[in-house]
Amino acid sequence: MPIRPSHLLKLGLPAALVATTLVTVTGSSVSAAEPKPFYNAFQVPARPATAAVEAYDPHSVLVKFSPKASASARSTVLAKHNSRQASAPVDGDYATVTSNAAAPELLKKLRAESSVEVASLNYLRTSAATPNDEYYRSDQAYLSTIRMPQAWDLSKSAGSQTVAVLDTGVDGGHPELAGRVYTGYNAINPKASANDDKGHGTMVAGIIAANTNNARGIAGVAWNAKILPVKVLDSTGTGSDSSVLAGINWAASHGARVINMSLGGPSYNAVVHDAVKKAVAKGIVVVASSGNEYDNVPNYPAAFPEVISVGATDNNGVLTAFSSWGDSVDIAAPGWNILSTGPRALTDPDYLPYWGGSGTSFSAPMVAAVAAMVRNKYPSWTPAQVEAQLKNTARDAGPRGRDPFYGAGVLDAANALGATWAPEFWAAGPDGNDVPVRATAMAHASITGAIGTEGEEDWYSAQSSAARNVLVTLTQPAYDPNRPQNIDPILWIYNAQLQLIGFADASDRKAETVRLTLPAGRAYIKVTNFNGSRDSRPYTLSVGASSTGGSSVGARYWVRDTAPADLTGGVPQTYSPTFTFERELSAASVNSTTVRLLHGKTGAVVPSTVSYDPATKRVTIDPTATLQDNTPYRAVVGAVKDAGGATMPGSYFVFFRTVDVAPAPITNFTVTGQYAAAAMKWTLPGITDLDQVVVRRNAGTVAPGAPNTGTSAYMGPASSATATGLANATSYAFRAWVKDRSGKWSSSVAANLTGTYTTMTGNATAFDFGGKVTLSGSVVRVDTKAPLAGVLVSLYGRNKNSSTWREITRVTTSATGTYSVTYQPTYSTIFAWGYNGSPQLLGSRTGNWTTDVRPTLTASLSATSIKLGASTTLYGYVRPQHAGSPVYLQRSTGTTWTTITSTKLNSTGNYGFSIKPTVRASYTYRVVFQSDGDHATGVSPARSFTVS
Repeated sequence: MPIRPSHLLKLGLPAALVATTLVTVTGSSVSAAEPKPFYNAFQVPARPATAAVEAYDPHSVLVKFSPKASASARSTVLAKHNSRQASAPVDGDYATVTSNAAAPELLKKLRAESSVEVASLNYLRTSAATPNDEYYRSDQAYLSTIRMPQAWDLSKSAGSQTVAVLDTGVDGGHPELAGRVYTGYNAINPKASANDDKGHGTMVAGIIAANTNNARGIAGVAWNAKILPVKVLDSTGTGSDSSVLAGINWAASHGARVINMSLGGPSYNAVVHDAVKKAVAKGIVVVASSGNEYDNVPNYPAAFPEVISVGATDNNGVLTAFSSWGDSVDIAAPGWNILSTGPRALTDPDYLPYWGGSGTSFSAPMVAAVAAMVRNKYPSWTPAQVEAQLKNTARDAGPRGRDPFYGAGVLDAANALGATWAPEFWAAGPDGNDVPVRATAMAHASITGAIGTEGEEDWYSAQSSAARNVLVTLTQPAYDPNRPQNIDPILWIYNAQLQLIGFADASDRKAETVRLTLPAGRAYIKVTNFNGSRDSRPYTLSVGASSTGGSSVGARYWVRDTAPADLTGGVPQTYSPTFTFERELSAASVNSTTVRLLHGKTGAVVPSTVSYDPATKRVTIDPTATLQDNTPYRAVVGAVKDAGGATMPGSYFVFFRTVDVAPAPITNFTVTGQYAAAAMKWTLPGITDLDQVVVRRNAGTVAPGAPNTGTSAYMGPASSATATGLANATSYAFRAWVKDRSGKWSSSVAANLTGTYTTMTGNATAFDFGGKVTLSGSVVRVDTKAPLAGVLVSLYGRNKNSSTWREITRVTTSATGTYSVTYQPTYSTIFAWGYNGSPQLLGSRTGNWTTDVRPTLTASLSATSIKLGASTTLYGYVRPQHAGSPVYLQRSTGTTWTTITSTKLNSTGNYGFSIKPTVRASYTYRVVFQSDGDHATGVSPARSFTVS
């Protein structure tokens, strides 16, 4: 089918917005090596007239020489083929070799050279730009689709995670991007700047990092992300693989932690793939748009296994008609009517530089920005771990589980950053006519139906008493450019043996018609959709008489029936899916490779036994273990052979979901006592729809009877938690339940903690520095009062002027549960004994015991008898030393002491007072150290002298 032209519509909003034309997506479709598998369920016939045209530089080839090839050997090869090395990417591994010869001819010759390790055509890539079935609206509802407001509650920052935008360049001076854009690199012309001369790259950069919360313009996904612009596409939106390769290597060596490539083409290139692998090996997350080709042809670089491939949805999380699809798609994000920044130089002066557009180009940067935010939160994660986080937290859309249309689902930024899950997007159930056996009989000349699910097949049957000439017409809903989904139906007609006898696929805007002769008996009519989207609007299928007919016999359809029906829910966990074929199969071709059951959440193959019954032509998949409840699965068959040796093209699959039963309870529930807390651990049940584990507690020995009684100890999806706020010397009973996402509760599991009681006594409350205190006590259970023998208890202490407790020592209790320690404190100390708990026993603490430590003060006189007018010195020291602390000189005046003066202790804790009385008499003095919190008040001995 023709490639739909893509464009942006100029916005008619005065002094506000402007848009401009973007480019048509083109590319090539050659696979030089085995690419990532892609979806091919519907066996759409080739369309030679509209197949994608290979686009490559006509006179250049990308070459990687062998590491052993010397410089002279390389020169010899180039001279031999009248070629030259035009340029090399940054890391020097690859060269762009040019010649006057045609590129395919040059490629063939270079591949034959022993010194050449890898060579490829220099394919041209284009931006994944706007398709023509768009209509612009100026809003950002798509940010709510990916739950950015909830994500911003957790994090607004990408931190130091720089996002490289490989595109048409970036207008770094745009008011919304100023200060966020580094000096970049122009891979097309390294001497030029990386300024945007097309507009596409600036839009991509704005989606990622436009200034947010500034009361103007738009909100970027990551509020303060940094952009590294790398220009790999020219002013037409086209660039060669040599530019893309150079851009990847430059970004990888200049600080990029995430690379966004909103560009692509259908040809696999091993050289570019190798560069992507190297970037990922350096820890760089690589994101790319899946393409805007409406079909399931892989688009590169998105289809490289190491790249996160992003499809496009509308604001309701529904796949757009233009989004390329297939099993290479990893995740989806909004790409319809996206508003972003536009380059100022390309914006009409009457408008502000904000542009609107649609395309997977604008879906990929949302994923890239959230990937940067995830990397900022988990900086040690590998690219594979970041990708797994994005996919495991995505919201399911379309057929349940991982599918070829949405991949793992729609990006959920909030869940990826740690918020709770959000409900899945709506999906249709079975429509009742998904296979020939369940075909809807056409009782009248016409009937209506709808493609209500991505990838859906609708089957109808028409009965004829005799052969008759008919005109079969399939009229689709009116094409609406304002809708993100417009189906492009295909009409297939089969005889009773499911041989194709009629086919029509005109375009997405014309009715499909077939004139043919229906044979006597039953005939089947199948309706499918060429693009991957769904559309609730009805189509009309009619069978009317025709004056002319005709007959031809084409390919025979393979699958006649499936069990369960596609999109069925509530399937028993012990179910064995089956495929019933129209033809006899070669039993040897039916095996675990050609027939598989896939887990819808993880994509892993479910261990199963596969069997084939020739009598019924039925293939059965018997899972080895019971299937998980409320879990999506996909049964797949492909590449089986019939009895004549023909191989089934593509693959056929059935989506189904198991019955939703109450979840199993947690197991291995243990509660280990601590002081005022308990460490809880358990094993989660093996379910895929876990909402939360709820643990409640009661004081005493009777656990709460329901999840809304007692006191909350934990609510969340983890497998361990700590219950806090537990009272001293109290027993507790815990009970835990599992709740699934549909609101069902498991049976409960209980555990108990018995409280303990500790005591303490001491033999001293105060003494001089150097003294000792003996602290004793016992520990018993609060229920039986039985002593706890042979358990460890800790003596804790804190200085009187400190709030920090420290463990002083740890001892083992005696046979009677007692303990005792003699300790010499150097400071005034508050003591407490503590038993720290164990499984089934809650820890406890004693009351406090305070012991004051008085410092030791000495006092001496230089003379005990002096003459009037002379002086004596009272000197001494304080232990422990209190350098810089004051001490006070006091004189006895009968029954009281009067402070005369003070001084500060020197660096060794010594002091000295010079005393010179003015009256003849006897005098008595002492020195006082006042309490400082660490030590109590200390007093030196009194010293006397006479003045004559």
